[in-house]
Amino acid sequence: MKMPLASLVLTTLIFGSWLIASPTRAENVVPDSEAAQHVGQAISVEGTITKVFKSKNGNTFLNFGGNYPDVTFVVWIPEDAPEAADPGLVSLQGKKVKVSGTIQLYRGKPEIKVSTKEQIVVE
Repeated sequence: MKMPLASLVLTTLIFGSWLIASPTRAENVVPDSEAAQHVGQAISVEGTITKVFKSKNGNTFLNFGGNYPDVTFVVWIPEDAPEAADPGLVSLQGKKVKVSGTIQLYRGKPEIKVSTKEQIVVE
């Protein structure tokens, strides 16, 4: 069966761009211990949650690498985010997760603010 040259070129471009793009996406995941090096970047941070904490104000925090303030990374879920009311958040303690968003510094610690459940993926 003969494939027209235009179809062959189009197929090569589509699959070629997919193969080139795949490693780039993988490089956008960093371990929690390196999150501080990526402040201001939209990225995914991967690690094990060491503590789930709900403040008296209703904010939920997922700590990585230890207990606050001795953490490597923090996920902040504001009180008004629908996810803050999820009782299943406590079950994330001890689990490996990947969190996506823009890393900011709060009191010298890197954090991502979570506003949708899609930002947290349990691995």
